[in-house]
Amino acid sequence: MEDLILIVDDARFARRIETKALQDAGFEHIVEAKTAKEALQIFEEQAPELTLLDITLPDNSDLLRTMIKIRPEAKIVMNSAIGQELIIQDALNAGARDFITKPFKEKEFIEKIVKVMKGN
Repeated sequence: MEDLILIVDDARFARRIETKALQDAGFEHIVEAKTAKEALQIFEEQAPELTLLDITLPDNSDLLRTMIKIRPEAKIVMNSAIGQELIIQDALNAGARDFITKPFKEKEFIEKIVKVMKGN
């Protein structure tokens, strides 16, 4: 698969789990960022097809809304260990395409990723 995926999470362990799940599913072009600043630079320079964005980054100054403002068509899937309905709804209202609660089941994770990348 050719599309670039950006994984944004301050936890190295979480980035590794997501990267491995994506690689196991055949995705090869994956880049990681551990800060909002780093993520925004990659987002602007490389225009990933899909961004997996942790909702709680230490330097997050509303990164989701910033990314959507830059590229309204961006495919961004939020993820967090916090599965509160209000947080999920806020992310979806701000332009996220979906929300994944960690820890996730690998099959469900990949199904959501494929669905969002196909535009469904």
